Amino acid sequence: QSARLPNAPRAPAPASALRVPHAGGVARLYRVPGLNESSWKESDKLPPLKRLVGADLEQRVVYGLDTKNNLIGLDLESRRAGGVLSQIRDAAIGPDGAVYAVDSGSSVTQLLRRSPVRFRSKLLGAPRQLVGTMTGFLIAIPAADKGEAVALGADQAQAKVQLPAGDAAATYLGDLVAIAADSAVVLYEPQAKQPVKTIGVSGHARAVAFSPSGHRLYVARGKGDIEVIDRYSRETLDNIDLPGPAKELRVDFYGGWLLARPERGDSAWVVDLASGRVAGGVATRWAGDLPAVAGQQTLLLRSGADVKALDLSKAGLPVAGTVAGGANDAWMTLAWLPKDEMPQSAPEAADSAALAAGDSAVGGGKIYLQVSSSRNPDWANELVEKLKSAGLPASVLTPQRGEEAYRVVLGPYASREQAEATGKSLGMPSFVITPQDQPAR
Repeated sequence: QSARLPNAPRAPAPASALRVPHAGGVARLYRVPGLNESSWKESDKLPPLKRLVGADLEQRVVYGLDTKNNLIGLDLESRRAGGVLSQIRDAAIGPDGAVYAVDSGSSVTQLLRRSPVRFRSKLLGAPRQLVGTMTGFLIAIPAADKGEAVALGADQAQAKVQLPAGDAAATYLGDLVAIAADSAVVLYEPQAKQPVKTIGVSGHARAVAFSPSGHRLYVARGKGDIEVIDRYSRETLDNIDLPGPAKELRVDFYGGWLLARPERGDSAWVVDLASGRVAGGVATRWAGDLPAVAGQQTLLLRSGADVKALDLSKAGLPVAGTVAGGANDAWMTLAWLPKDEMPQSAPEAADSAALAAGDSAVGGGKIYLQVSSSRNPDWANELVEKLKSAGLPASVLTPQRGEEAYRVVLGPYASREQAEATGKSLGMPSFVITPQDQPAR
């Protein structure tokens, strides 16, 4: 039956690193692992940035908070940036790309496929961490001096439980939160009948992290090791020795590497989870964005005034690329590259060349207002029908290449000014585009 199996991918998954100046300016993209600058370049200048929130790659949008408390969106396809929501004091992004924004009045707005939904209940207080879930809930992890966690839904009142202080981590899907509480790890499952459970841990639990699937829980202990626990059986699966105690853990998206932050000093221990051993140690300072693993074999970190890429597949972790002067900027790793820079095999390259030749023969130049981008045609068509029912000239720009998305647009408009005026009155994120490659349907 092997002939019926799908073909394996002919090219590795794309990996890149987005660089956004903290002081404001133009975002740039770098290819991983060599950190060669991409031809992609943002069209708009971004305002001074407080931090990056996350990316919705389904919609091809990167979100950030600026220093004036505005939630901004950078559309990777149109390369345009604009304000999304104002007076936002905190924000997080869920595994489905939904953005949860808390404004200065404690109201919560969920942006799912760029459509805003305001939660009925407010999120009071100042939690230290927000977690978006796959089920549309927002979980607020309490600050160290306050022990109430909150789970909030769009049309449901707050559900509160008492939790201890300590380092916290959530699964990728956001269905479970773990808190390191010295002699135990406390598990918080908001939608369970018994939401709070504990796992006893000897040796002082200092930090926690989940594997990408959420099946394994990594617990850094004061004795200088990591205890690997099965989430469901709660049994210890392994112990990984570290050079000393760690106070923070990070696991890469593919579950191959773990980064441990020592209790003292600016450095990171790199753990190969396949072998359960420390592959090396590197000098770097920790921040919310870096160090981080990009792709499957590259470690991005700050080194002095620069940002460097280290090759995790080779002994000694040699430098694979450097961005001079990049340490003062914000960084985000992405599983994305512009379509013209995607790694291709020879047959794919030939197909792309043929498509490019076809595109050059198509006229265009019409001005549209893009309000959504999705790989799911049903979602795109559903949004079009909703917009049409509201009296808006909505349509879908269909992709001509497999990796492109279905773009929901309004228009065409006679001028850019007319499109921008419409965008300001919409009440939802939008970007002006001038597609040249296909007509709307």
